[in-house]
Amino acid sequence: MRRNADFRQGCDDLVESATPARFTRRSLLRAAVFGPHENTYHRLWDPRQAAARTAVSGQVVDVSPHIIVLHTARGERRLALSPATRAWRGSAVPPAALRQGDQAIVRRHEALGVAESIWAQIGRVTGTIIETDGSALLIDEGPAKGRKIVLIDQGSYRQIQVRFPMLEPGYLIDVIGLRHQGYLQATTHATSQPPYRADHPPSPPLINGHIPVPVSGTAVWHEPGEEPPGLLGVAYPALDPETDCESRPPAAEPHVVDPHSAGPGCVRLPYLSVGSAVRIHNQCADRSAVLPVTSCGAAARLFCDRCVECGTSPKGRIADLTMTAFVELGGKLEAGCFNATLTIAG
Repeated sequence: MRRNADFRQGCDDLVESATPARFTRRSLLRAAVFGPHENTYHRLWDPRQAAARTAVSGQVVDVSPHIIVLHTARGERRLALSPATRAWRGSAVPPAALRQGDQAIVRRHEALGVAESIWAQIGRVTGTIIETDGSALLIDEGPAKGRKIVLIDQGSYRQIQVRFPMLEPGYLIDVIGLRHQGYLQATTHATSQPPYRADHPPSPPLINGHIPVPVSGTAVWHEPGEEPPGLLGVAYPALDPETDCESRPPAAEPHVVDPHSAGPGCVRLPYLSVGSAVRIHNQCADRSAVLPVTSCGAAARLFCDRCVECGTSPKGRIADLTMTAFVELGGKLEAGCFNATLTIAG
């Protein structure tokens, strides 16, 4: 299983180096070819908007009852803790239980600067089950992300099966847990997913004329991978077919599904390209932000799930956010999703 997990082929490797500027400058390149955003259907992204105000990512250097110190891409960052600060490391823990060397993301109070929530070593695996060996699963996350190993302990297995009853090859899974070297220790399910095979996703409803916007559905998050940890962006499920988000060659193995050939998904979305700007509104936290489309989120089209974070969302995933963007918009990483609307900016 570990040998098979090394499989990887490119899809949303649409960039050359892992810096935020490299992702956000795409809109400038588009503007040079197609003209400024006033003459285009939708607005392009301004790289000057790319700074997170409340989300901080880094490695834990030290933590005490009153302060947490993070090593970030911009140097050392100290954040005050309060009695109300929430922390997560596989489950809810006191902040003092975090460990030196943990990869963490913190949401701080914008005015006071105090840490409100901390997530340490949190990971997520979303895709199609390829192999099973007891409580160990090999998951294919699509052409961009390759394969991941998931271990489900006995205490979490039954809880995960409530939302994903078919833990068998060919079926979808989306779990959150504690990230270890080489595998994810799954502790909880993410969204509420109907049990259908990945190669037979439901068809979206027919629409006459233009696709209505805003579009409502579920917003989820993904691990950074080759993206910079502090990137604000969206992996969009409906990139224009003319982009470089290529599907992989047909696989000889059973259960391997190419998300690009799985149809439009459960929700109809307008085609966009990398560098486009979209407005995402978190209906649960009543927070909005304009974000750039930074990569291909074709794997989201396989899922026809609902988010039940605050009421029940319409079926389908409309945005796969970077971790920083998800936290910036008020999302709880351990919840996995929030009810959202998406509007083309401009």
